Amino acid sequence: MTVNVGGIEVLAEGEVADAESATQDHGHRRVVAVDNKDNGDTLRLRVPVTATIASVIEAMYAQFRITRETDDRLTCRGNGEDAYQYATRTLAQYLDEAHCHNLHWAFVSGTGGA
Repeated sequence: MTVNVGGIEVLAEGEVADAESATQDHGHRRVVAVDNKDNGDTLRLRVPVTATIASVIEAMYAQFRITRETDDRLTCRGNGEDAYQYATRTLAQYLDEAHCHNLHWAFVSGTGGA
């Protein structure tokens, strides 16, 4: 089961993403995973490569049901790089520029996290 948020689909727990993306989307979508360090939840979003990083971030906040604060942190799990700074890039540009190739981010609110 998926919930569609502006072209970005929220994948249900246990839903297979890679096989569906390969057969239905022909590589035009990627799965972005976000670990919420405040509450332990993990969010998986199937994102069109034409979507901006800002729209992925917006979908993340909507799904976590929180409001963005200035001291929130969203970083790549692989290299620790800040994801917010790439908000204007499309997902395709973000990947082409070799930022966070595994698309696995960690979110921590300014007042929470481990």
